[in-house]
Amino acid sequence: MQAKQFVVAVEPEKLTRLNDVVKRYSDAEDEWLKQMRKTVRLSSLRGPDASAARQQIRLHRAELRERGELRGTRDLVIAYELRAVLRARKMDENWNPIPPRDVGAVGRPFGASTDRYPRTDEDEPALKARMPVRLPAELGEQVVRGCYWTSAPAVQALKAWQRRWGDGPVVILREAQRQHAEGLGMALATILAGMAPRATREALEERATLQDQVITSGDLIREAVDRAIR
Repeated sequence: MQAKQFVVAVEPEKLTRLNDVVKRYSDAEDEWLKQMRKTVRLSSLRGPDASAARQQIRLHRAELRERGELRGTRDLVIAYELRAVLRARKMDENWNPIPPRDVGAVGRPFGASTDRYPRTDEDEPALKARMPVRLPAELGEQVVRGCYWTSAPAVQALKAWQRRWGDGPVVILREAQRQHAEGLGMALATILAGMAPRATREALEERATLQDQVITSGDLIREAVDRAIR
């Protein structure tokens, strides 16, 4: 089956709880398989009859997995909950393709902020675990396109904000300090920092509001994890 691969940052404790949920679904699927083999009397069949019975079981299991009634793997659990997330957000539609100039872009979308994500008591990022997920190609593409088009207005507004306000003196000085540590001078950067426009309080609040409107595939998959473990 075609699949689209994602690697998502999650909280370790939530990943552990998700694994427990997946284990329960896996045990339930194993029990279903055992009962199906009894129902078709597989142990008493031989040759073509046994092959036909196994095929019947495989097809039935694939159908139940497609409907979300069997969820014996992490990928199946996430896919099931992710479809519910898309419905709840009204993102379960046939999105237009992403423009060629943006196809294959890696990393977080322009303007996406990490400030909204949880941190530990030591003020470190809480999303320390990495969770690989393989989604059906159609679902994975729907997630990618949905994030792109849903976030597009905010991304464009953030680009306009960046053109208006730039990085600001704090960011310029931070970058200058990094370069200075690498043996580069920072006199010019200090001058530029002094000349940089300083965003007003209202402008900073506007940027924060726009950043909250940028949705990533990781956001949606983490929301699916939360649904699965609650």
